[in-house]
Amino acid sequence: MADTTTEPIQPTQPAQQHKRSMVLIDREFQLRFISRLGVVLFFYLLVFLLISVVAPVAFTLLGDAPDWALTETAFRVEVLLRLILAPLLCTFLCLFAHGVIETFRIAGPNFRFKAVLRDLAKLRVPRGVTTRRGDYLRDTAVEFDKALIVLHDGVRDLKRLSAVASANTREALQDAPQGEAAAAALAALDEIGRRLAGYELVSAAPQCRPLEGDGAPVEPIVEAVAAGESAAR
Repeated sequence: MADTTTEPIQPTQPAQQHKRSMVLIDREFQLRFISRLGVVLFFYLLVFLLISVVAPVAFTLLGDAPDWALTETAFRVEVLLRLILAPLLCTFLCLFAHGVIETFRIAGPNFRFKAVLRDLAKLRVPRGVTTRRGDYLRDTAVEFDKALIVLHDGVRDLKRLSAVASANTREALQDAPQGEAAAAALAALDEIGRRLAGYELVSAAPQCRPLEGDGAPVEPIVEAVAAGESAAR
């Protein structure tokens, strides 16, 4: 008799979801800016202490002043530190905190611009770049966005025209005698098509997701080429 015992079904473990937080700011640029800001504020604090505390005490001691002058200088320095130093430190800390917050409005566009340049270096042409509403460099982003749109659409049209030219050339040379000139022309067209195929048209950076299909309308220049082909036939 066959053994009909079955092993207990083990409950399936849910797949672990690896979540990754997207950092849309340039951390290296931000940390470098914050460090320089801290150094500058610390330097200004040292200058203030040098002028208001060290200089009066040094002049008093070097001038062989009497005891009452030393006492008066010490009293003035104490009052100065007690009344001004604490508010000054608070002011510097507030300036530092404000500078840290402002770095996000600069590091964000810098990250997006770098993402676009990295895509262009990989022959990926994004159609535009956007920044947040409160970011700086918005005028630069607008000009950058216009240039990317023109470049993206130009490469798209070149791909279409290359396909049309290759098809028309092959059709024209189909009944022609084969020769070196015809072979060279076909090889050149194939090379142009191969190089244009290396360019990837993607959506707006930094997501860079491929476009869903090619539902863009035919440009007037492509329509003119198509009309010329029909007239020639």
